[in-house]
Amino acid sequence: MNIEIEGRHKNSLLQREEIKFEVLNSNTTPTRKEIRAKLAAQLGAKEDLLIVDEIEHEFGSTVVTGFAKLYDSPEALKQLEAEHMVRKQTGEKKAKAEKK
Repeated sequence: MNIEIEGRHKNSLLQREEIKFEVLNSNTTPTRKEIRAKLAAQLGAKEDLLIVDEIEHEFGSTVVTGFAKLYDSPEALKQLEAEHMVRKQTGEKKAKAEKK
């Protein structure tokens, strides 16, 4: 899996960097976890501050495009990102509510 960064934009107001990327030569759509690990290593960033927001794979194509957000701090990530997206990235399960 080869990831090529198409564009980077620093969003100071939201304390994050927005990244557009392409995964080249991919026969299947890679998982968010795989992309997150590879992208974090490539950017030299902590994996827990990176959110892979969008992954698109067109039928018959070997190119996967996507959008990721790299936050400056864990506090900014928790404040701005939806809880379900953070759980989706980390693999956490939502605690079930107790029945009365």
